[in-house]
Amino acid sequence: MRRTPPANSLAWQEEGRRAAGALKDVAAAVVLGRNAEQAADVAVGIALALCNHRQVVLADLVGELDPLYELAGGDDALGLTDCLRDELPLNDIARRAMAHDTIFVLPAGTPPVATLRTLGHERWPKLVRGFAEAGALLLLVAQLDGDGLDTLVSATQGIVAVDTPPQLIRRFPLVATVDAPAGVVDSTLPMRRPAAKGRRWALAALLSVAIGTGALFWWQAVRHPTAALSASSGAAGRAQGTLGTAPASAPAATVAATAADTIRLGDPVNAADSARSAFFAVEVVAANTVAGANSVLRDGATAVPLPAPTVAPVALGGGTLWYQAVVGAWRTRIGADSLLAALRLRGVVREGEGRVVRRPYALLLEDGVSRQVANAAVAVWLGRGIGAYALEQDDGRVRVFAGAFETPLQAASLAAWVRDAGTTPVMAIRTGRTY
Repeated sequence: MRRTPPANSLAWQEEGRRAAGALKDVAAAVVLGRNAEQAADVAVGIALALCNHRQVVLADLVGELDPLYELAGGDDALGLTDCLRDELPLNDIARRAMAHDTIFVLPAGTPPVATLRTLGHERWPKLVRGFAEAGALLLLVAQLDGDGLDTLVSATQGIVAVDTPPQLIRRFPLVATVDAPAGVVDSTLPMRRPAAKGRRWALAALLSVAIGTGALFWWQAVRHPTAALSASSGAAGRAQGTLGTAPASAPAATVAATAADTIRLGDPVNAADSARSAFFAVEVVAANTVAGANSVLRDGATAVPLPAPTVAPVALGGGTLWYQAVVGAWRTRIGADSLLAALRLRGVVREGEGRVVRRPYALLLEDGVSRQVANAAVAVWLGRGIGAYALEQDDGRVRVFAGAFETPLQAASLAAWVRDAGTTPVMAIRTGRTY
Protein backbone atom coordinates (compact mmCIF):
# COMPACT_ATOMS: atom_id res chain seq x y z
CA MET A 1 0.00 0.00 0.00
CA ARG A 2 1.40 3.38 -1.01
CA ARG A 3 2.00 5.82 1.84
CA THR A 4 1.56 8.77 -0.51
CA PRO A 5 -1.77 9.37 -2.31
CA PRO A 6 -1.55 9.01 -6.11
CA ALA A 7 -2.09 12.74 -6.72
CA ASN A 8 0.83 13.53 -4.47
CA SER A 9 2.93 10.93 -6.24
CA LEU A 10 2.33 12.58 -9.59
CA ALA A 11 3.11 15.98 -8.11
CA TRP A 12 6.47 14.76 -6.82
CA GLN A 13 7.22 13.16 -10.18
CA GLU A 14 6.52 16.48 -11.86
CA GLU A 15 9.04 18.15 -9.54
CA GLY A 16 11.52 15.49 -10.59
CA ARG A 17 10.89 16.34 -14.24
CA ARG A 18 11.64 20.00 -13.50
CA ALA A 19 14.94 19.08 -11.84
CA ALA A 20 16.03 16.73 -14.62
CA GLY A 21 17.96 19.38 -16.54
CA ALA A 22 20.53 19.56 -13.76
CA LEU A 23 21.42 15.88 -14.37
CA LYS A 24 21.96 15.95 -18.11
CA ASP A 25 25.75 15.65 -17.67
CA VAL A 26 25.67 13.50 -14.53
CA ALA A 27 26.47 9.77 -14.56
CA ALA A 28 25.28 8.92 -11.05
CA ALA A 29 23.54 10.68 -8.18
CA VAL A 30 21.99 9.70 -4.85
CA VAL A 31 18.40 10.85 -4.36
CA LEU A 32 17.72 11.69 -0.70
CA GLY A 33 14.68 13.02 1.12
CA ARG A 34 12.99 13.16 4.50
CA ASN A 35 10.46 10.78 3.00
CA ALA A 36 12.07 8.00 0.99
CA GLU A 37 9.01 7.30 -1.16
CA GLN A 38 8.75 10.93 -2.20
CA ALA A 39 12.43 10.79 -3.10
CA ALA A 40 11.65 7.71 -5.19
CA ASP A 41 8.84 9.58 -6.96
CA VAL A 42 11.27 12.39 -7.78
CA ALA A 43 13.73 9.85 -9.16
CA VAL A 44 10.97 8.41 -11.35
CA GLY A 45 10.14 11.90 -12.63
CA ILE A 46 13.79 12.51 -13.53
CA ALA A 47 13.93 9.18 -15.35
CA LEU A 48 10.76 9.93 -17.32
CA ALA A 49 12.13 13.31 -18.36
CA LEU A 50 15.47 11.94 -19.57
CA CYS A 51 14.65 8.46 -20.89
CA ASN A 52 14.14 9.64 -24.47
CA HIS A 53 17.76 10.77 -24.60
CA ARG A 54 19.66 8.28 -22.45
CA GLN A 55 19.30 5.13 -20.42
CA VAL A 56 18.28 5.66 -16.79
CA VAL A 57 18.60 3.02 -14.05
CA LEU A 58 16.76 3.47 -10.74
CA ALA A 59 18.14 1.65 -7.71
CA ASP A 60 16.27 0.94 -4.45
CA LEU A 61 18.68 1.28 -1.52
CA VAL A 62 15.89 1.63 1.04
CA GLY A 63 13.67 -1.39 0.44
CA GLU A 64 10.09 -1.74 -0.79
CA LEU A 65 10.00 1.62 -2.54
CA ASP A 66 6.62 1.34 -4.23
CA PRO A 67 7.15 4.09 -6.86
CA LEU A 68 9.99 2.08 -8.36
CA TYR A 69 8.19 -1.25 -8.33
CA GLU A 70 5.04 0.30 -9.76
CA LEU A 71 7.16 1.53 -12.65
CA ALA A 72 8.60 -1.91 -13.37
CA GLY A 73 5.90 -4.16 -11.90
CA GLY A 74 6.24 -6.58 -9.00
CA ASP A 75 7.08 -5.86 -5.39
CA ASP A 76 10.11 -7.95 -4.47
CA ALA A 77 13.11 -9.42 -6.19
CA LEU A 78 16.58 -10.74 -6.04
CA GLY A 79 18.29 -7.39 -5.79
CA LEU A 80 21.21 -5.16 -4.95
CA THR A 81 22.05 -6.66 -1.58
CA ASP A 82 22.27 -10.11 -3.14
CA CYS A 83 24.13 -8.77 -6.18
CA LEU A 84 26.81 -7.06 -4.10
CA ARG A 85 27.08 -9.91 -1.64
CA ASP A 86 27.48 -12.61 -4.29
CA GLU A 87 29.40 -10.45 -6.80
CA LEU A 88 26.73 -10.83 -9.48
CA PRO A 89 26.51 -8.51 -12.52
CA LEU A 90 23.78 -5.91 -12.42
CA ASN A 91 22.31 -7.51 -15.53
CA ASP A 92 21.17 -10.39 -13.32
CA ILE A 93 18.83 -8.16 -11.31
CA ALA A 94 17.93 -5.26 -13.62
CA ARG A 95 14.27 -5.03 -14.58
CA ARG A 96 12.94 -3.00 -17.48
CA ALA A 97 10.11 -0.54 -16.94
CA MET A 98 6.90 -1.80 -18.50
CA ALA A 99 6.26 1.27 -20.65
CA HIS A 100 9.80 2.57 -21.22
CA ASP A 101 12.54 0.57 -22.92
CA THR A 102 15.34 2.77 -21.60
CA ILE A 103 14.37 2.80 -17.90
CA PHE A 104 15.43 -0.06 -15.65
CA VAL A 105 14.90 -0.75 -11.96
CA LEU A 106 17.37 -2.43 -9.61
CA PRO A 107 15.36 -3.94 -6.71
CA ALA A 108 16.65 -3.73 -3.16
CA GLY A 109 17.09 -7.43 -2.50
CA THR A 110 17.22 -9.34 0.75
CA PRO A 111 16.89 -7.08 3.84
CA PRO A 112 18.52 -5.34 5.56
CA VAL A 113 19.31 -2.89 2.78
CA ALA A 114 20.60 0.44 4.15
CA THR A 115 23.72 -1.04 5.71
CA LEU A 116 27.41 -0.26 5.48
CA ARG A 117 27.90 -3.54 3.64
CA THR A 118 25.61 -2.34 0.84
CA LEU A 119 25.92 1.45 0.74
CA GLY A 120 29.64 1.38 1.45
CA HIS A 121 30.46 -1.44 -0.96
CA GLU A 122 33.72 -1.10 -2.88
CA ARG A 123 32.03 -1.81 -6.23
CA TRP A 124 30.14 1.50 -6.44
CA PRO A 125 32.97 3.60 -7.94
CA LYS A 126 33.56 0.94 -10.59
CA LEU A 127 29.87 0.77 -11.47
CA VAL A 128 29.54 4.55 -11.64
CA ARG A 129 32.51 4.73 -13.98
CA GLY A 130 30.74 2.27 -16.24
CA PHE A 131 27.64 4.43 -16.38
CA ALA A 132 29.78 7.45 -17.25
CA GLU A 133 31.42 5.56 -20.11
CA ALA A 134 28.00 4.48 -21.39
CA GLY A 135 26.45 7.94 -21.18
CA ALA A 136 23.77 6.48 -18.92
CA LEU A 137 22.40 7.74 -15.60
CA LEU A 138 22.25 5.82 -12.32
CA LEU A 139 19.88 7.19 -9.67
CA LEU A 140 20.36 5.63 -6.24
CA VAL A 141 17.41 6.25 -3.92
CA ALA A 142 18.70 6.06 -0.35
CA GLN A 143 17.65 7.15 3.12
CA LEU A 144 19.25 9.96 5.07
CA ASP A 145 20.39 7.83 7.99
CA GLY A 146 21.65 4.86 5.99
CA ASP A 147 24.95 3.39 7.18
CA GLY A 148 27.66 4.04 4.62
CA LEU A 149 25.79 6.91 2.96
CA ASP A 150 28.88 9.14 2.87
CA THR A 151 30.84 6.43 1.07
CA LEU A 152 28.04 5.91 -1.41
CA VAL A 153 27.70 9.62 -2.22
CA SER A 154 31.47 9.96 -2.64
CA ALA A 155 31.28 7.41 -5.47
CA THR A 156 28.79 9.59 -7.36
CA GLN A 157 28.68 13.19 -8.50
CA GLY A 158 26.45 14.24 -5.61
CA ILE A 159 22.90 14.23 -4.32
CA VAL A 160 19.45 15.29 -5.38
CA ALA A 161 17.98 16.72 -2.17
CA VAL A 162 14.21 16.26 -1.90
CA ASP A 163 12.43 18.56 0.57
CA THR A 164 15.32 18.27 3.00
CA PRO A 165 16.67 20.86 5.48
CA PRO A 166 20.10 22.08 4.31
CA GLN A 167 21.75 21.35 7.66
CA LEU A 168 21.16 17.61 7.13
CA ILE A 169 23.01 17.45 3.83
CA ARG A 170 25.71 20.11 3.93
CA ARG A 171 28.47 17.52 3.81
CA PHE A 172 27.39 16.31 0.37
CA PRO A 173 28.01 17.71 -3.12
CA LEU A 174 24.70 19.04 -4.41
CA VAL A 175 23.47 18.25 -7.92
CA ALA A 176 19.90 19.55 -7.57
CA THR A 177 17.27 20.44 -4.99
CA VAL A 178 13.56 19.66 -5.12
CA ASP A 179 11.07 21.47 -2.91
CA ALA A 180 7.66 20.15 -1.89
CA PRO A 181 5.00 20.75 -4.54
CA ALA A 182 2.26 23.21 -3.64
CA GLY A 183 -0.61 21.56 -1.78
CA VAL A 184 1.19 18.28 -1.14
CA VAL A 185 0.71 16.62 2.23
CA ASP A 186 2.78 14.04 4.12
CA SER A 187 6.09 15.80 3.37
CA THR A 188 7.39 14.99 6.84
CA LEU A 189 6.54 11.30 7.01
CA PRO A 190 9.43 9.33 8.46
CA MET A 191 11.75 7.35 6.27
CA ARG A 192 10.41 3.87 5.89
CA ARG A 193 12.42 0.92 7.07
CA PRO A 194 11.78 -2.35 5.26
CA ALA A 195 10.53 -5.34 7.20
CA ALA A 196 12.46 -8.57 6.76
CA LYS A 197 10.93 -10.58 3.96
CA GLY A 198 11.92 -13.88 2.51
CA ARG A 199 9.64 -14.16 -0.48
CA ARG A 200 10.81 -13.89 -4.06
CA TRP A 201 9.09 -13.30 -7.33
CA ALA A 202 6.82 -15.94 -8.77
CA LEU A 203 7.85 -17.69 -11.98
CA ALA A 204 6.03 -15.14 -14.14
CA ALA A 205 7.84 -12.28 -12.49
CA LEU A 206 11.18 -14.02 -12.93
CA LEU A 207 10.39 -14.42 -16.59
CA SER A 208 9.77 -10.69 -16.78
CA VAL A 209 13.20 -10.12 -15.24
CA ALA A 210 14.79 -12.33 -17.87
CA ILE A 211 13.09 -10.36 -20.64
CA GLY A 212 14.09 -7.04 -19.10
CA THR A 213 17.64 -8.23 -18.51
CA GLY A 214 17.91 -9.40 -22.07
CA ALA A 215 16.74 -6.03 -23.31
CA LEU A 216 19.29 -4.29 -21.11
CA PHE A 217 22.09 -6.52 -22.38
CA TRP A 218 21.05 -5.89 -26.00
CA TRP A 219 20.78 -2.15 -25.45
CA GLN A 220 24.23 -1.99 -23.89
CA ALA A 221 25.83 -4.24 -26.48
CA VAL A 222 24.43 -2.35 -29.46
CA ARG A 223 24.39 1.23 -28.20
CA HIS A 224 27.28 1.22 -25.70
CA PRO A 225 29.67 -1.73 -26.12
CA THR A 226 31.89 -0.48 -23.28
CA ALA A 227 29.06 0.07 -20.81
CA ALA A 228 29.57 -1.37 -17.37
CA LEU A 229 26.39 -2.92 -16.07
CA SER A 230 28.42 -5.86 -14.87
CA ALA A 231 30.88 -6.69 -12.14
CA SER A 232 33.90 -6.40 -14.40
CA SER A 233 33.13 -3.15 -16.19
CA GLY A 234 35.01 0.12 -15.84
CA ALA A 235 37.85 1.19 -13.61
CA ALA A 236 37.28 2.44 -10.10
CA GLY A 237 36.90 6.18 -9.88
CA ARG A 238 34.63 9.18 -9.88
CA ALA A 239 34.74 12.75 -11.06
CA GLN A 240 37.67 14.44 -9.35
CA GLY A 241 37.27 17.45 -7.10
CA THR A 242 37.85 20.87 -8.58
CA LEU A 243 40.91 23.02 -8.08
CA GLY A 244 39.93 25.75 -5.67
CA THR A 245 36.80 24.03 -4.41
CA ALA A 246 36.42 20.67 -2.74
CA PRO A 247 38.68 17.66 -3.32
CA ALA A 248 37.13 14.40 -4.50
CA SER A 249 36.40 13.10 -1.05
CA ALA A 250 35.14 16.36 0.40
CA PRO A 251 31.70 17.94 0.30
CA ALA A 252 31.09 20.70 -2.19
CA ALA A 253 29.67 24.14 -1.72
CA THR A 254 26.61 25.18 0.18
CA VAL A 255 23.10 24.11 -0.67
CA ALA A 256 20.11 26.29 -1.46
CA ALA A 257 19.60 29.23 0.82
CA THR A 258 16.37 29.54 2.76
CA ALA A 259 15.08 32.20 5.07
CA ALA A 260 16.00 30.07 8.05
CA ASP A 261 19.43 29.16 6.74
CA THR A 262 21.08 32.46 5.87
CA ILE A 263 23.03 34.74 8.14
CA ARG A 264 23.24 38.51 8.43
CA LEU A 265 26.76 39.83 7.98
CA GLY A 266 28.22 43.02 9.36
CA ASP A 267 30.16 45.65 7.45
CA PRO A 268 33.56 44.67 6.02
CA VAL A 269 36.14 44.51 8.78
CA ASN A 270 38.70 46.21 6.56
CA ALA A 271 36.58 49.01 5.11
CA ALA A 272 39.66 51.24 5.04
CA ASP A 273 41.13 48.94 2.37
CA SER A 274 38.44 49.76 -0.20
CA ALA A 275 40.79 52.03 -2.16
CA ARG A 276 43.16 49.13 -2.83
CA SER A 277 40.59 46.43 -3.40
CA ALA A 278 41.49 43.64 -5.81
CA PHE A 279 37.97 43.59 -7.14
CA PHE A 280 38.48 42.56 -10.77
CA ALA A 281 37.89 38.88 -11.48
CA VAL A 282 36.73 36.52 -14.21
CA GLU A 283 33.40 34.77 -13.86
CA VAL A 284 34.03 31.65 -15.92
CA VAL A 285 30.51 30.28 -15.58
CA ALA A 286 27.36 30.58 -13.50
CA ALA A 287 25.93 27.07 -13.22
CA ASN A 288 22.77 25.81 -11.58
CA THR A 289 24.69 22.96 -9.95
CA VAL A 290 27.95 22.88 -8.09
CA ALA A 291 29.00 19.95 -10.29
CA GLY A 292 28.66 22.16 -13.36
CA ALA A 293 30.75 24.96 -11.88
CA ASN A 294 33.37 22.49 -10.67
CA SER A 295 33.58 20.84 -14.08
CA VAL A 296 34.36 24.11 -15.85
CA LEU A 297 37.04 25.03 -13.32
CA ARG A 298 38.57 21.58 -13.55
CA ASP A 299 38.75 21.73 -17.34
CA GLY A 300 40.14 25.25 -17.23
CA ALA A 301 42.91 24.33 -14.81
CA THR A 302 44.24 21.73 -17.25
CA ALA A 303 44.61 24.37 -19.96
CA VAL A 304 45.52 27.60 -18.15
CA PRO A 305 46.72 28.22 -14.58
CA LEU A 306 43.75 29.57 -12.66
CA PRO A 307 44.64 32.06 -9.90
CA ALA A 308 42.48 32.15 -6.75
CA PRO A 309 39.72 29.84 -8.02
CA THR A 310 36.53 29.68 -5.98
CA VAL A 311 32.88 28.68 -6.33
CA ALA A 312 30.48 31.25 -4.91
CA PRO A 313 26.89 30.16 -4.24
CA VAL A 314 24.66 33.17 -4.92
CA ALA A 315 20.86 33.40 -4.69
CA LEU A 316 19.71 35.35 -7.73
CA GLY A 317 16.26 36.30 -9.02
CA GLY A 318 13.45 34.10 -7.70
CA GLY A 319 15.65 32.77 -4.91
CA THR A 320 17.37 30.21 -7.18
CA LEU A 321 20.89 29.37 -6.05
CA TRP A 322 23.55 29.64 -8.75
CA TYR A 323 27.14 28.51 -8.39
CA GLN A 324 29.48 31.11 -9.86
CA ALA A 325 32.94 29.86 -10.77
CA VAL A 326 35.16 32.90 -10.22
CA VAL A 327 38.93 33.16 -10.65
CA GLY A 328 41.50 35.87 -10.04
CA ALA A 329 41.85 39.04 -7.99
CA TRP A 330 43.28 42.13 -9.63
CA ARG A 331 43.31 45.85 -8.84
CA THR A 332 43.18 46.71 -12.53
CA ARG A 333 41.26 45.11 -15.37
CA ILE A 334 44.31 44.15 -17.45
CA GLY A 335 44.97 40.86 -15.65
CA ALA A 336 41.32 39.79 -15.84
CA ASP A 337 41.08 40.60 -19.56
CA SER A 338 44.28 38.66 -20.22
CA LEU A 339 43.08 35.55 -18.40
CA LEU A 340 39.66 35.59 -20.10
CA ALA A 341 41.36 35.87 -23.50
CA ALA A 342 43.61 32.91 -22.65
CA LEU A 343 40.62 30.82 -21.56
CA ARG A 344 38.85 31.58 -24.82
CA LEU A 345 41.97 30.85 -26.86
CA ARG A 346 42.30 27.43 -25.23
CA GLY A 347 38.62 26.67 -25.75
CA VAL A 348 37.78 26.59 -22.05
CA VAL A 349 35.35 29.48 -22.49
CA ARG A 350 33.51 29.90 -25.77
CA GLU A 351 33.34 33.27 -27.49
CA GLY A 352 30.56 35.34 -25.96
CA GLU A 353 30.71 33.44 -22.66
CA GLY A 354 32.60 34.26 -19.50
CA ARG A 355 33.01 37.83 -18.38
CA VAL A 356 35.17 40.20 -16.40
CA VAL A 357 33.36 41.17 -13.21
CA ARG A 358 33.78 43.35 -10.15
CA ARG A 359 33.76 41.25 -7.02
CA PRO A 360 35.10 43.35 -4.14
CA TYR A 361 33.70 41.27 -1.27
CA ALA A 362 34.60 37.88 0.21
CA LEU A 363 34.55 36.04 3.51
CA LEU A 364 37.78 36.42 5.48
CA LEU A 365 38.97 33.10 6.94
CA GLU A 366 42.53 33.96 7.99
CA ASP A 367 44.36 37.30 8.32
CA GLY A 368 48.00 38.32 8.70
CA VAL A 369 49.53 34.86 8.41
CA SER A 370 52.56 33.48 6.61
CA ARG A 371 52.39 31.71 3.26
CA GLN A 372 52.97 28.39 4.96
CA VAL A 373 50.14 28.90 7.42
CA ALA A 374 47.88 30.24 4.68
CA ASN A 375 48.53 27.26 2.42
CA ALA A 376 47.72 24.87 5.23
CA ALA A 377 44.54 26.79 6.03
CA VAL A 378 43.41 26.69 2.40
CA ALA A 379 43.88 22.91 2.37
CA VAL A 380 41.79 22.55 5.51
CA TRP A 381 38.97 24.69 4.15
CA LEU A 382 39.00 22.89 0.83
CA GLY A 383 38.57 19.69 2.77
CA ARG A 384 35.43 21.18 4.31
CA GLY A 385 34.05 22.05 0.91
CA ILE A 386 34.78 25.78 1.04
CA GLY A 387 36.42 27.35 -2.03
CA ALA A 388 39.25 29.02 -0.11
CA TYR A 389 42.18 30.85 -1.68
CA ALA A 390 45.12 32.93 -0.46
CA LEU A 391 46.12 36.47 -1.44
CA GLU A 392 49.42 38.04 -0.39
CA GLN A 393 49.15 41.57 1.00
CA ASP A 394 51.47 44.52 0.42
CA ASP A 395 53.31 43.85 3.69
CA GLY A 396 54.07 40.23 2.73
CA ARG A 397 51.52 38.67 5.03
CA VAL A 398 48.66 36.63 3.66
CA ARG A 399 44.87 36.66 3.92
CA VAL A 400 42.74 33.61 3.20
CA PHE A 401 39.37 34.35 1.59
CA ALA A 402 36.38 32.33 0.39
CA GLY A 403 33.99 33.30 -2.37
CA ALA A 404 33.89 36.49 -4.40
CA PHE A 405 30.76 38.62 -4.33
CA GLU A 406 29.35 41.75 -5.87
CA THR A 407 27.53 42.71 -2.64
CA PRO A 408 27.85 41.57 0.98
CA LEU A 409 24.28 40.24 0.86
CA GLN A 410 25.25 37.70 -1.78
CA ALA A 411 27.63 36.04 0.68
CA ALA A 412 24.82 34.97 3.04
CA SER A 413 24.57 31.37 1.82
CA LEU A 414 28.30 30.73 2.03
CA ALA A 415 28.43 32.48 5.40
CA ALA A 416 25.90 30.01 6.79
CA TRP A 417 28.14 27.11 5.74
CA VAL A 418 31.22 28.73 7.29
CA ARG A 419 29.24 29.26 10.49
CA ASP A 420 28.14 25.63 10.56
CA ALA A 421 31.76 24.58 10.10
CA GLY A 422 32.44 26.19 13.47
CA THR A 423 33.85 29.56 12.41
CA THR A 424 32.24 32.98 12.71
CA PRO A 425 31.88 34.36 9.16
CA VAL A 426 33.56 37.72 8.63
CA MET A 427 32.82 40.00 5.69
CA ALA A 428 35.85 41.68 4.13
CA ILE A 429 37.04 43.58 1.07
CA ARG A 430 39.24 41.46 -1.18
CA THR A 431 42.80 42.74 -1.19
CA GLY A 432 46.17 41.36 -2.24
CA ARG A 433 47.56 39.33 -5.13
CA THR A 434 47.99 35.67 -5.96
CA TYR A 435 51.35 33.96 -5.54
